Amino acid sequence: MFKTNPLGSLKSILPPIHQPLPLNQRESQKLLNVLKASFRAHLDREHGWSPDTNPVAPAAPTVTYLPSASPASSRDVSARPTDKHMRAILENPLFNNKAFVSRSVSTPAPTGRNNRNEIFQLAVSKGIMNIQRALGFLLAVQSDIQLSAAVSVTQSIKESGAGLLVLRWLRSSGEERSLSFLGNRTFTRILLRYMVAEGVDELAWSWFQRLLNEPALNTGNPERAAYPAVLLDSLIMAKSQAIELDEAYTSMLRGKEVINETSASTQHLVHAWRKLSWQTTGQSYKHQIPPASLFESFVAVHNELPKPLPMEMAHLTLYHPTNPSSNLALKYLSDEYVWNVKLSKCKSIKPEPRFIPHLASLTLDTIQNLMQSGRFTEAQKLMERFKTHLAPVGLHFGATAF
Repeated sequence: MFKTNPLGSLKSILPPIHQPLPLNQRESQKLLNVLKASFRAHLDREHGWSPDTNPVAPAAPTVTYLPSASPASSRDVSARPTDKHMRAILENPLFNNKAFVSRSVSTPAPTGRNNRNEIFQLAVSKGIMNIQRALGFLLAVQSDIQLSAAVSVTQSIKESGAGLLVLRWLRSSGEERSLSFLGNRTFTRILLRYMVAEGVDELAWSWFQRLLNEPALNTGNPERAAYPAVLLDSLIMAKSQAIELDEAYTSMLRGKEVINETSASTQHLVHAWRKLSWQTTGQSYKHQIPPASLFESFVAVHNELPKPLPMEMAHLTLYHPTNPSSNLALKYLSDEYVWNVKLSKCKSIKPEPRFIPHLASLTLDTIQNLMQSGRFTEAQKLMERFKTHLAPVGLHFGATAF
C-alpha cells in the first residue's frame, strides 16, 4: 500500500499562489489616476454630461444669490456636473470642519467680526445652531459695527458677510425650505437688514412669491398666514435705512404688483405701507425729498388697502414734494371724535399706542404748514388744542411711533 498525501495532491492541482509585489510610487499614482478618471466618467454619465457629446467649453456658471465665502476659489469652478456636485457638498456649512482644526501657537487668533464668523461656523458644524443663536450672532456683529469707527454702517454690514453665513445655514439646515423662521419677527427684521446691505434681497422676493402661492394661505395656520406681511414689512424697513426712500417706494409698488398677480389679500400691504408713510412724514428729517411721481405712486397704493387710513393720508399731503397741502389735515384734526373719544381711549392704554405720538406729529406739522402759509389764526387755534390734549401726556414721539 502507498501512503496518500492530501496536501501533495492539492499542490499538484492548484496553481502556485504568490503575494502581489508592492507598487512603487509611480505605479500607485498611475493606478489612482485611472480610478479617478473612471469614477469621474461614471458620475458624468450619471449626471448627463460627457466630453464626447459636448466638446465646446461651456459658459461660466451663473452666480447664485448665495456666493461662496472664497471669491478666488469660485473663479476656478469647473462646469463639469461632478465638480459642481462635489463642491456643493464640500461647501455645505454642516460639513465645515475647519473650525475644529487647532490653531498653532504661533498663529494669532482672529478678533472682532472674523472671530464671530468662525464661532458661528463652529456652532453650525457641531449641529447646535438655531434661529435664536443666529439672531444673537447678527445682533452681535451689528453691535460691533455700531461701536466701531465705521463711516457707513450699511457698508460695514455688507463687508462682514454675516448675512450670507446665516443664509447658507438656513438653506443647508432646511429652514429656508419651510420659511418657519419668519415666525420670529425680530430675526426676520435684522436678517432682511443684512440681506439688503449685502445685495441678496432678491431672495426675499422669491420667498414672498412662494408664500402668496401657498394654497393654505387663507385656510391654514393664522400665524403662517401673516408671514407675507412680516416679510414685506421687514424688507421695506430695511430699504428705509437709506437716506433716499426711492428703493423703499419701489419695493412697495413691487409688493402691490405681486399681490395683484397672485390675487392675494391687500391686507399684506397695510403694515408696510403705514411704516413707510411714517418714514416719509414723522421721520422725514432722516431722508431726502423723494421725486414727486414716485411719492404719488406710493400714496396711491392707499386706494387698494382694505380700509382707509385717514390720519396717514392727511399727514402725507403735508409732505408732497412739490404741492404740500393742509386741507386733509385740518379736516381730520377738526373731528371732535379724534380728540374726545379716540384720544381719550388711547390715553388709558399702557403701553402708549402709536396713535398718540402720530397725532402729535401730525398736529405740529399742520401748525407749521399753516404758519408758513400765513394762516396764523388757524395755527393758533390748533396750538391751543395741542396744549390742552397732548402736552399733558408728556410726549416722546419720533422713532417710537412705529
